[in-house]
Amino acid sequence: MGKDYYKILGVARDASQEDIKKAYRKLALKWHPDRCPADKKDDAQKKFQEIGEAFEVLSDEQKKRIYDQVGEEGLKGGMPEAGEGGPQFNFGGGMPGGGRSFRFSSSNPEDIFKSFFGTGDPFQAEGADGGFGGMGGMGGIPFMMGGMGGMPGMGGMPGMGGMPGMGGMPGMGGMGGMPGMRANMGGSGGRSGGPAMRKADPVHYPLKVTLEDLYTGRVKKMRISKKIADASGATTNVTVDKEINIKAGWKDGTKITYEREGDELPGIIPADIVFTLETKPHDRFERHGDDLVYKCPVSLHDALTGVHASVLSLDGRTINIDARHVTPETVKVIPGEGMPNAKTRTKGDLRVKFDIKFPDLTDSERQQVGSILRSSSGHHHSSHFGRK
Repeated sequence: MGKDYYKILGVARDASQEDIKKAYRKLALKWHPDRCPADKKDDAQKKFQEIGEAFEVLSDEQKKRIYDQVGEEGLKGGMPEAGEGGPQFNFGGGMPGGGRSFRFSSSNPEDIFKSFFGTGDPFQAEGADGGFGGMGGMGGIPFMMGGMGGMPGMGGMPGMGGMPGMGGMPGMGGMGGMPGMRANMGGSGGRSGGPAMRKADPVHYPLKVTLEDLYTGRVKKMRISKKIADASGATTNVTVDKEINIKAGWKDGTKITYEREGDELPGIIPADIVFTLETKPHDRFERHGDDLVYKCPVSLHDALTGVHASVLSLDGRTINIDARHVTPETVKVIPGEGMPNAKTRTKGDLRVKFDIKFPDLTDSERQQVGSILRSSSGHHHSSHFGRK
């Protein structure tokens, strides 16, 4: 049992060409693979192919007449030659061999869509009026013929010498073509007339990441919500998951753009979805360009007598920090322990500053420390002023 093209398009067997075109317009927009979520693209592609094939047959009076008598299998299998029994079709009549067989082969559904809407973009097509933009070349949607007798205008049709169909038939770029084509002097190149569709403004989302994410790189999943309208204008809310491959070394403000992934609404090109990188505050490090800054807490005793500390790196290693003595202005640089730079394939430095913790002292202890500091200060002053 062959395909029921009328059922596929949802039209009656006595449907007019206008009804067939309206049905195709609605279904082609609904099932175009570029408008469907990734997990449903395979099913949509099959449905889209069926819709295009059904329309290609039912919108062509010749193919439709054969299909109505012998169905899909007879249409695709080829009609028998005269004398073989069964029905016989001759769509030219005058050319020798006019009783030869007709064989149909379905076209690329994308070509059918583009011919109908004047664009291959389903989002732009929503604003088009449909009705074939006119395909150039050998007659628009192609079909195969077992002989030259079945093509209208080719055999004994009156006016072979002066018939306007040989390159001048309205709405066609050459011989044949599908009925309902409207004139388009540029072949299949885009819509004719009407204002250009406006693209919606970009939709921005923050992409919050940690310094660890930016140090090693990772894949982060984001879920967004969007509205999708069908050909009738009814909208459905859907969620779409995006996997974002965060590269090691990316910086705040980096933008990741998914083109035309926003709401799909009638008369407007969907917006771009833009994720902008934002780094979460870190409990140990601050980032300055490719360098990392770490404030190492030390006691006053260690600041005066020597620092022996360590810090856990962003990839889980222990980095040792040693210094003979430090002040609040001391900065110790540890090369190559900063953030990676993908362009230079190098790493920045780790810059260690020291947060000196002063102890709580009694009055007596403060006096003792003050005496020691005054003595040390006096010693340095005398040494300085005693130089010649």
